[in-house]
Amino acid sequence: MGLVNRIKISDWRLELITLSTILVFCVLFKIGDLYNQRKVKAYLSGVSEVFTNNFFQFGVAPDKLYVKDSAENYSSYASGRVNIAKVNLEFRLKPRHNLFVLLLETVMSFFTSNVQAPTDRVDIIITPSSDAEYDNFISAIVSKIGMNEFRKFNYFLSLTKTTDSDLLPQSFVFMSESSEFQEKLLSPEIKDALTLESASWLKYVAFTDQSIERPASLREYSPSRRIIIATDVATSSAQTKQISEVLSGVFNLVDKLVAKEITFKSETLRKVVRTRENELAKWKRIEDEIKQEKLAEEKAKLKREERLRNRDLSEAEQIKLEKKAAEKRQRKAAKKQRFRM
Repeated sequence: MGLVNRIKISDWRLELITLSTILVFCVLFKIGDLYNQRKVKAYLSGVSEVFTNNFFQFGVAPDKLYVKDSAENYSSYASGRVNIAKVNLEFRLKPRHNLFVLLLETVMSFFTSNVQAPTDRVDIIITPSSDAEYDNFISAIVSKIGMNEFRKFNYFLSLTKTTDSDLLPQSFVFMSESSEFQEKLLSPEIKDALTLESASWLKYVAFTDQSIERPASLREYSPSRRIIIATDVATSSAQTKQISEVLSGVFNLVDKLVAKEITFKSETLRKVVRTRENELAKWKRIEDEIKQEKLAEEKAKLKREERLRNRDLSEAEQIKLEKKAAEKRQRKAAKKQRFRM
């Protein structure tokens, strides 16, 4: 039987199903990938005016607005402005290129708080210049929708107190170390940009000198001033306009803080210092406890090794070692007694 005849009579259903599945997966991957790219381009185009008016460069290169880190992660950049060293825009989009992962993460988010439901989100991180000096503090305007999650996943927000205010729409709250910060940092531009509905996509606007992640050691606990604006990726021109107004307001606030047009009472700043000192004391206690545990483990290990060595000694040698250990304990007790006297 020839090759052609064999091909004709063979059952190719499994191979066709496999090829069709691969083809469908590739098509869906590309569609999801292109959709995410289009969302990023639309967002950056919507806020381009406020960035080009304030910065020398907007985009990762003169002819390139963003970098595609993966099918769901994108980043952009702005630099070249007095008092602000840089602005990073970090996009984390739904994994539309992989429907299985998208479905799995969505389902898992209903059963555990450690898995967040996939969203189209952008974090705008504004870093002041090294010579742009102003006081260390934490103050944020936070959406009531998900505010407990924001406090849980952002270390700096865990150091603040939550307060309602008539100055904000009912869908927002202040999270601040002092009421003075929230009153002086609510500029007319930011206030006008906040509406009852904007809480559904504007997560928070935060001035902070502390990190998002909880420091893992005392060495990592050092102030680093930043302003973080967390939003969903805008779906309309009205939303990008509101975000642009918030950005403009924040840029102007940085200028006023550096120029000392906005200052805070020494009593308020002392309160911030006390909060930092309390946190440092906590970390110092934790590190001391860890050191003590390590020392205890090492001592226990040495004792175990000594017991194993002593097993091989003769009876006379063991008695001699025990006598030396007893004398050592007596000398130690005598020293303690003299110290108490």
